[in-house]
Amino acid sequence: MMRRRIPVAVALVACLAASLLAGCARNSTKVTVVFSDSGDLQPRGSVQTADVRIGRIGSIRLTKDFKARVTLHINAGRNIPRNSVAVLRTTSLLGEKFVELRAQGDPAKGPFLKDGDVITNVEEAPELEFVAEQAVSLLGAVTAGDIATLVDTGATAFSGRKDDLRTLIDSLSTYSASLATRTGNIGKIVDNLDVAAATLADGADSIKGVLGDLAITTQALADNRDRAVTALRNLSRLAAVQNDVFDKYRADIERQVRQVSAVVGIVAGQTAELTSLLDWLDRFVTVLPSIIPNDFTQVFMWVVPPGMDPRSGL
Repeated sequence: MMRRRIPVAVALVACLAASLLAGCARNSTKVTVVFSDSGDLQPRGSVQTADVRIGRIGSIRLTKDFKARVTLHINAGRNIPRNSVAVLRTTSLLGEKFVELRAQGDPAKGPFLKDGDVITNVEEAPELEFVAEQAVSLLGAVTAGDIATLVDTGATAFSGRKDDLRTLIDSLSTYSASLATRTGNIGKIVDNLDVAAATLADGADSIKGVLGDLAITTQALADNRDRAVTALRNLSRLAAVQNDVFDKYRADIERQVRQVSAVVGIVAGQTAELTSLLDWLDRFVTVLPSIIPNDFTQVFMWVVPPGMDPRSGL
């Protein structure tokens, strides 16, 4: 009785698992990608984005032009941009293959993949065996004669230059030690450059405005080039004429300047008397109108310096 129940239980678990897988497949997004060589990619392998599993590999079929058509089932709720690149990668050096979907641009912006879409952007990471094969082919093209020539050339170039090589190595050691002792300064320089770059970035609008104004100014100068050249020529001619005039009347101008300087010196020495005169004139024009009858009078006045007036007793 117990033996009959075990196969029935196994059959029920298998049916339940198949139902769950079928439900997941119905809710997933099925897309297709074509690789020129799928390598050892296996069905039910993983589909990843940013190293996170987001789906599985369905069928792998051969096309008429001998390429591999791979069906991808992306889990429900995963929105993958339609312009994504399908990359055939390997988990490790000897690990299994999987398909990575890399979004181009903002991964949150659509349009997104939907059922039946075909991913046309495809990349295939080089495998170790292919790289090794290309290296072997490259090295195979190098003949023994080429290697011998290379060795002879090196021997000829460095022959008899032991001291120069030692000096070069010592200099490199000195420079390395000097740089090692200045790592703090180098770090500060890098930090200051970073701060300067950030400052320039913050003032990008101002710099753009300055450059725009400079462009406008440059264009204006270019448009008025002939006028500017003519103005400079006229200024040069005016300077030459002024030199002729000043040379001709230099003595008269210097004499007049000396006379004006003497007058200014006398005025500067008589500031007290000039102040008294101005105060008296101010009182005069203030008091005189108050004693004029009928708003009309005729006044004759002479201003005589105290030193010239005998009544002043000076």
